[in-house]
Amino acid sequence: MQTIRPATDADAPALQALFALTLIQATWMPEGAERDTNFQRNSQGEAVHVCMAPDGSLLGFVAVYVAGAFIHHLYVSPQAQGQGVGRALIDSMQAWLPKPWRLKCVTANTQALGFYLHTGWQLTEKALGSQGEYAVLRQF
Repeated sequence: MQTIRPATDADAPALQALFALTLIQATWMPEGAERDTNFQRNSQGEAVHVCMAPDGSLLGFVAVYVAGAFIHHLYVSPQAQGQGVGRALIDSMQAWLPKPWRLKCVTANTQALGFYLHTGWQLTEKALGSQGEYAVLRQF
């Protein structure tokens, strides 16, 4: 059974590894897009919660800017995708983050965008950013 809990300092190496891996493997990012793989710098000031496997390995994480109820990062290990980890991380936020929640998702990342739309997020606008077109999504 998986466990979701706030991240600790001991989780830092696994968080960094998963963050860097997902950015490096992000085939949806445009050629030449900046890929800053430093997790600590990219999540500074955010609440980070992890989803851990029974063996203690990291399955995924969510990093949230709490003051704006804005999900900045949600990543699931490639081996754990399609197993409910992303949904479990989002569901766990109900206990500690008041709605409505917001996030941005690059539209070329069709797998993530499909996941959000399938799990009840509503598309509120589209805009153009450094990584291409993105969707702003909300959950009420």
